[in-house]
Amino acid sequence: TGKKFEKRMKELAQLLQFSDFMNRPLEKLSGGQKRRIDIARALLHEPEILILDEPTTGLDPQTRRLLWSVVDGLRKENGLTVFLTTHYMEEAADADYIIILDSGKIAAEGTPLELKNKYAGDYVTLYGCEEEKIKEFGLTYETIRDAVRIKVDNTAKVTELILSKPELFTDYEVTKGKIDDVFLEVTGRKPGEEMN
Repeated sequence: TGKKFEKRMKELAQLLQFSDFMNRPLEKLSGGQKRRIDIARALLHEPEILILDEPTTGLDPQTRRLLWSVVDGLRKENGLTVFLTTHYMEEAADADYIIILDSGKIAAEGTPLELKNKYAGDYVTLYGCEEEKIKEFGLTYETIRDAVRIKVDNTAKVTELILSKPELFTDYEVTKGKIDDVFLEVTGRKPGEEMN
């Protein structure tokens, strides 16, 4: 009905913060404003499944954060299922389940943690440490400015390294592999890079 539609539009305008420009002609809106309207249109009939194709491309960080906050809230509160295609791996990292496609075929799938554990490994970064001493570990590493980053299979390996040479670990940090690392490992190329 008309009243139900009007009520829903007001809810979405408040949720997606477009009340101020709701009556403005579409061609006068910015890209981020248009994207909010697109999302509202998709949510208008309270779907159980929402399909988003590159929803944050070209959005500023504030609008991107708003969009994901709204979608995540709807997922939790209403049980909304979201299918997302994206080249922004940090967005995929927040999903419950990821499928990485390469040339139209499934290259890898699993939860973000499963994929990171299987393909990405972890890293320990040591600051102010001589590269020669790192070579003694016999592990893959890279020098980044005044630090050395060592790739390890898991965080338990970091404990072994610390116990074997505690004097090297005066200033360090351990980081989990990222979904970007998974993508690179699985496809052999950077996110967004085209195949030859």
